Amino acid sequence: MFRIVALVAALLGFFFTSSAHADRRVALVIGNGKYAQATPLANPANDARAVAAALERLGFEVVSGYDLGNADLRKTVRAFADKLVGADVAMFFYAGHGLQVGGENYLIPVDAAIRSEADLDFNAVKMDLISRQMDRETKVKIIMLDACRDNPFEKELSRSMGKTRSATVKQGLAEISTAGGTLIAFATDPGSVALDGDTSHSPFTTALLKHIETPGVEIGLMMRRVTKDVYESTGERQRPWTNASLTGELYLKAGETGGVQPTPPPASAANPPQPGGFDDRQLELAMWQAADKSGQAGDYQEYLKKYPNGQFSGLARNRLEALKNKPAGATNTAAADPGRSVDQGQNRPAEEAAELQIGLTPSDRSGIQRRLTLTGFDTRGVDGAFGPGTRNAISRWQTANNFTPASGYLNATQYRTLIEKTETVYANWVAQQQRIRQQQQEQQQAAPRPQQPPTASNTPPPQPQQQQGTTARDVIQGLGTINDTIRIFRR
Repeated sequence: MFRIVALVAALLGFFFTSSAHADRRVALVIGNGKYAQATPLANPANDARAVAAALERLGFEVVSGYDLGNADLRKTVRAFADKLVGADVAMFFYAGHGLQVGGENYLIPVDAAIRSEADLDFNAVKMDLISRQMDRETKVKIIMLDACRDNPFEKELSRSMGKTRSATVKQGLAEISTAGGTLIAFATDPGSVALDGDTSHSPFTTALLKHIETPGVEIGLMMRRVTKDVYESTGERQRPWTNASLTGELYLKAGETGGVQPTPPPASAANPPQPGGFDDRQLELAMWQAADKSGQAGDYQEYLKKYPNGQFSGLARNRLEALKNKPAGATNTAAADPGRSVDQGQNRPAEEAAELQIGLTPSDRSGIQRRLTLTGFDTRGVDGAFGPGTRNAISRWQTANNFTPASGYLNATQYRTLIEKTETVYANWVAQQQRIRQQQQEQQQAAPRPQQPPTASNTPPPQPQQQQGTTARDVIQGLGTINDTIRIFRR
């Protein structure tokens, strides 16, 4: 129990190091949905109003506009540029239609008619116009574009440009390179289509509103939570994309939770709410890790006493059963297994608390295990529980990437590095899983239905099944890029 007390004490030290912001923040929020030359969008104005209200509560000076024509949109951008003078943080949120042509992104006013390449110059607003104002005046820039919706202007513009030049008109928005001190978030991957949503907000804005006012959460962690929510709520059809070059940590709302969700699930008699607003799930995780590292029956029993229905309760009971059936005099498994933990004889409450401060969800933990395994650091399974195999894999990854000490516990910097270095191989794996699922669905749909038995002797024999047409595998062969594959199977 001393180990658990030490861990919680270190955790509390981390949680109470946040300080309130004293910077000047300015935001531009635009929502365009009432298009005159295209099918209107239901949600952009609702999305923008809700985001503007949230940013005002977070201390931003907000310049906003809804369903703006070309002239009004440019006037609003100019008002934003004037207000940026002397600001420390600038943010731009846009919901509505956007286009990418030749690698450049354009925002579409509600009165725009985009039929030719010249119309882009005069009837649309280039994204670069806004980003230049932000780069000129502020050191920290945040750009969020919920603008990758299926665009009706794309086909007409492509026809007017001819076969050769129309290749520069792409689906969705183009990736934006980041200057120092910038975070850019798209509602979906560059070149892909985002959903407008069936409720009052788009999937991206719904997730953003859920997390943007969470106290004490660094913006990178906030966006990972947004990405997870959108990916799950859309049935894995839409995955937000974030590119960041921030040189420090940025908290939109100061607080004492240190990255822990401030709204834990309803407490039960076994899991009473913790004082000070802490998330009981994180404290449960700390207690489980301490018990799992020691491998002692008493520690597993203490965990089960506190969390009889906890997320690791099944594992704890299995470990207790294994210890009960262990032959007398046998070596303690936890001490004998070199993969159980790193530096088994040392307590590492500071390293454990640093990992807990990241606020990893079970999905995040499974993602870490998958990324490690894909890059040659086998975690002995992907289950969202960091047992001995995962700790050993993290330690080996830390050594390979010159992180010391190789404690087997990740801090925020190491977590970011792991995500960045494994993003390509992980994206390849995600695309492969999507192809497999698509093939399975097509095979199920193409499978012949069982024939009903004949009801009379004169029933004609069943006709032979026709040979199936081209399969998904035929389509996959020869595809050049991951984005090509993802785009084909999202249609």
